[in-house]
Amino acid sequence: QSFLVMILLLTLVVNVVFVMDTSRRFRYAEEQELQKSMKISPSNTARTSERRRQVMAAKEQLARRDMRISLTSGKELASIAVDGTIVIEATDGDKDRGIHIAVLHQATGSVMAVRHFDTYVEKGDEAMVLFINMVSDGRILCLVVKDEGSFSLKDAAKRLLKNLGSQYGSSLGWRDMWAFVAEKRGSVYGERISKSPSLSEWAQPVTLEAIVPTQPGDKAECNWPESDENDRRREFCNKFEGYGSLCDCHNPSPIVIDPRPLSNNRVADVPVAVIASNRPFYLYRMLRSLFAAYGAPNPSMVTVFIDGFNEEPAAIAQLFGVRGVQHAPQSQKNGRIAQHYKASLTGAFSLYPTAQHLIIIEEDLDVSLDFFGYFSQTRQLLEEDESVYCVSAWNDQGYDHSSKDPTLLYRVETMPGLGWILKRRLYEDELEPQWPTPDKLWDWDMWMRLPQIRKGRECIIPDVSRTYHFGSTGLNMNTYFQDAYFKKHSLNTQPDVQLRDVSSLKKDNYEHVLEDLLSNADSLDHSKLPCHDEFIPDTTDKTYVFYIQMSGASDFQTWMKVAKCFRLWDLDARGFHRGLWRFFMKSNHILVVGVPYSPYSRYKPSSVSPIYLEKKDKSQ
Repeated sequence: QSFLVMILLLTLVVNVVFVMDTSRRFRYAEEQELQKSMKISPSNTARTSERRRQVMAAKEQLARRDMRISLTSGKELASIAVDGTIVIEATDGDKDRGIHIAVLHQATGSVMAVRHFDTYVEKGDEAMVLFINMVSDGRILCLVVKDEGSFSLKDAAKRLLKNLGSQYGSSLGWRDMWAFVAEKRGSVYGERISKSPSLSEWAQPVTLEAIVPTQPGDKAECNWPESDENDRRREFCNKFEGYGSLCDCHNPSPIVIDPRPLSNNRVADVPVAVIASNRPFYLYRMLRSLFAAYGAPNPSMVTVFIDGFNEEPAAIAQLFGVRGVQHAPQSQKNGRIAQHYKASLTGAFSLYPTAQHLIIIEEDLDVSLDFFGYFSQTRQLLEEDESVYCVSAWNDQGYDHSSKDPTLLYRVETMPGLGWILKRRLYEDELEPQWPTPDKLWDWDMWMRLPQIRKGRECIIPDVSRTYHFGSTGLNMNTYFQDAYFKKHSLNTQPDVQLRDVSSLKKDNYEHVLEDLLSNADSLDHSKLPCHDEFIPDTTDKTYVFYIQMSGASDFQTWMKVAKCFRLWDLDARGFHRGLWRFFMKSNHILVVGVPYSPYSRYKPSSVSPIYLEKKDKSQ
């Protein structure tokens, strides 16, 4: 009986081996037929890129499948799932309101981008149009509405949806629900809409099941020449979407940029710390701008510090060949940002142990062509003048209408940030030991402006900024705030600016500069109000002064009203030196002196009464 059992087991094993071998031979024969049909000889060992693509296509053809995409559009929920895996699940009230988009790879079905656009609010549709236009042709676009997505959907966005093949997108109405799946510049795979019965009601939820066949891999990959740059490009563009010309098959934008060098570059040994979060599109734009600037450093001198373990920003850093450092977030809200800055600054000085200075720039800034030239010329002030706290590329008051001279520098008591250079000694000896702890939900830059931290030192700033803030999303940022306070800031466009008498910015020298200016300035008519257009004469290249009421170091009541009249930064007092502000109006150099607080009050003629603007009663 035992013998019979052994015979049966042996027979079973032989049959299993036979089936497995037959299956292997069948698969091998099938691959041989595919290879023959594409004229690839299995004995040919040449590793050309074309043959690699053909082999990949053969394997993909064996594994070709359909994607099953499920979409839900409703007042309380918008969702997208691919083959049962949830890609988007939006349930957070007004925060998730608008149109949600998922972009899928047409050959693999992998998720390449997930975006949300609040098309209920102004300009949400513009951001959506920009994003879709930056997506490569052939990708699979999945769109769903949550709650309300039509209020600010203007004609350009509706035309785009129609051009994508949508029948209903251009007529999307108030509180309608809508789901749509299509290949960009290709087939439409499904669309459903549910109309709102009245202004006070939401439409019934919509569900859509779309079957999308995967495409051959050779249709989804560009035929770029073989190079290290294109290897990085290919790896990135096969995983992420929305980068426009970076992934263009015919004329891709370069990622290795060869900028013009600087003569006598005094910041070539200064590392650059890029402060980043999870805004990869911002980081991409910023790095392109940074490496296009004259005198841009070798990528080995640039480190991107990423708050959190986010794949896409890290891939952006790798794309440009720079180091990416990720760390676990600490604290929350502004406290989290402060801890990210501390970790980044400490990490940068640790990575570059011989560096005595560090250039710090955020991911949502463009830089001017002379960004490094500006710091190259001003670095000496950090080395030679102990009263200099930092050198910043940003002027808080430097709007298109209020700045003019790219050669001109100021000293200010407030710390602007937004592209600045920091001394190692200041950071390690003073700032790092006192940095706010994670339980303090403070703004790091406001903390750096505190009198007990600043200790009477000042920052050097340009009249015309060398950075431009373009980010409209973030913890403390939205589209309205960006448009109101940052959009019209000036950015220097002259590539080779020789700064005017940099040594005059040293502490004692700067006082002589101001004395000369005030002694020769024409006093404005103080019987007129600053808000009136005729307050500043219609002249050019003149220097004017006017005096405002300022009883003490923190009395900014009249200044804040003046700032609002002149459309300057008016959320808090910035950009002043010992109770004096400098800017341009109608191409005239304007000095504003706070009386009696400012020591420059002595230049006020006895016949002039300082301007006092009352704070309006909130009940009025």
